[in-house]
Amino acid sequence: MMNSPSLTPADWPGAVNAWQVRPGLWRMGRAEWVEREGWEAMARDGVGAVVDLRLPNETPRSDIDPDDVHVPPSIRRIAAPVEDADHREYRELAVPYVNHPRLYADLVGFFPQKVARALRIILDEWRDGGVVVHCSAGRDRTGLATAMLLQLEEVPGGAADWEEQRGNYATGVLGMNEFWRTTTLTHPHERYLEERQLSPLLDERLEALRVFLADWPGERVARLMETGEL
Repeated sequence: MMNSPSLTPADWPGAVNAWQVRPGLWRMGRAEWVEREGWEAMARDGVGAVVDLRLPNETPRSDIDPDDVHVPPSIRRIAAPVEDADHREYRELAVPYVNHPRLYADLVGFFPQKVARALRIILDEWRDGGVVVHCSAGRDRTGLATAMLLQLEEVPGGAADWEEQRGNYATGVLGMNEFWRTTTLTHPHERYLEERQLSPLLDERLEALRVFLADWPGERVARLMETGEL
């Protein structure tokens, strides 16, 4: 039996798969879904920066993007892509895209400097106040970044144990699955899955995450962030 999402949902109109990971740190799906009222609520919650882990070519308008969106001046949007769209070997591995923790080691291995930069930005913004991390679904690249940060002893609240890491990732999976249950959007590779379908897939993903994190203790993450090298 799958657990329910274990993180606190963010009450931001329009935001998809949006959760508070810890005080001052949130995660969500693509920012273009957030409505004007959602951005205003984000600012009231203390968010000062929204860090986008996507590639530049991932931001075309979707059919459910709201019109007349205004981002409050107190919120900065920061691009921190963790991949290179032109890297052929990586693209041959990440088919159709990074959608599973088994690909995390490859992503970090191919792009350590990009990952290190994104982690430094997120941590700096978190320490300065409040930060939201997002990719497209708010699941895997976002899951990678938040999981690696939560390995660090120096983050607010200290290093996470496995139960917190497990809940952080599982919530992103369950939250996005719920989005596909209710949305009018269609996607070539994503759809809503019933619990009997999703449960074994989630268990497989969590085991892959556990293996990845065992190979990336906090000391190694800190070294990556400092040097940009494996």
